[in-house]
Amino acid sequence: MSPTPEFDPGSALIKPALDRRTRVLVRLAALIAVGACTESLRWAVELASTAGADDDALAAVLIATGSAAGSAQLVESAPRLALALGFDPLSGDSADPLLSERTPLRY
Repeated sequence: MSPTPEFDPGSALIKPALDRRTRVLVRLAALIAVGACTESLRWAVELASTAGADDDALAAVLIATGSAAGSAQLVESAPRLALALGFDPLSGDSADPLLSERTPLRY
């Protein structure tokens, strides 16, 4: 997957006000707030993971976004974020056998 221009180190014209990890977490929050599809959330999770965000930080983004976007949006987005993280939100088990060591999100 090629990076978007803002994440390509060669295309930075000015130093961003936010560090990369914060930018990708804000991107994830925005995608949750607008009800983005699972694939978009998965892409944002991958970017966040490569920037050093762990599952706890990603869950914190979901909770923080829920308080800003409303509980209905939180309930709608939580299962898609779980799928993006490799969990089956219906069973609580990892949908990906390689990720089975993760602790499922509790929402």
